[in-house]
Amino acid sequence: MADRADRHASEVRHPALTADNAEARLLARFTAHEVFTDIAGRDRDELLEILLQRRFLSLLFPVVYDIGIDGLTDPTAIALVREILREEYPDPTGATPSHREDLMSDLLTLGATRPQVLAVRPSAITTGVVEETIALMLDATAAGSDVDVLTILRFWGEVLVSVEYGEFWRRMESEFSAAATPSRFYHPHHHHDGREPLATASAASATHSGRLGACLTRLLAADGATERFAHIERRLLDARMRFYDQFAASDSGRGDVATFQRQS
Repeated sequence: MADRADRHASEVRHPALTADNAEARLLARFTAHEVFTDIAGRDRDELLEILLQRRFLSLLFPVVYDIGIDGLTDPTAIALVREILREEYPDPTGATPSHREDLMSDLLTLGATRPQVLAVRPSAITTGVVEETIALMLDATAAGSDVDVLTILRFWGEVLVSVEYGEFWRRMESEFSAAATPSRFYHPHHHHDGREPLATASAASATHSGRLGACLTRLLAADGATERFAHIERRLLDARMRFYDQFAASDSGRGDVATFQRQS
């Protein structure tokens, strides 16, 4: 019995380590993006230019998770994703702000005005990234693959978010300190969305990525599962890199973003 259990643990652990290594390489590429390497040197207007477009990806979160719930078949995974989604709206009485309201609060602390936030429209690039993200999740659910759906939820909705907000925090922290106001959105999400490697993920993990990873790891031993995992993560990262390319100093698409900013 012990030998059989050890064999099973090894069979699960090996694909998880393979997936973790591939993911780590993607994240190294992500954090090497120009926007992150020079984020500390961006002035307030440049930071807000990024964050006001990034808000549209945040607004997509409940949509992607709801579509994912429709496509999942594993009851444990479904219950977990429901739980994560409901955390976005933490109080059934309506007395507590939603996470999207917390995002607005942080943007105001960082120097944006409410009319400015509401006047901004997604750039053509942001719109394309939003549409591609929805299409990826729709394809995953149509394929009937829990591996595909959980990969998107964990990587797109948790891991990338934590990495992004950790990079932003290097620039934001001084703004919140100067305002003597704690971050209600960016800093908390950096922590509770933090990346838990698949090889150590468990249902008892303190992070969403760890708990989703526990559901995902059980499925990675199937034929072709690690390949699908890696393929989907690459596509998600490519889309997110295109989103940030519009804010690179050399990118010609910055004029499109600036036009939307001037409307505010």
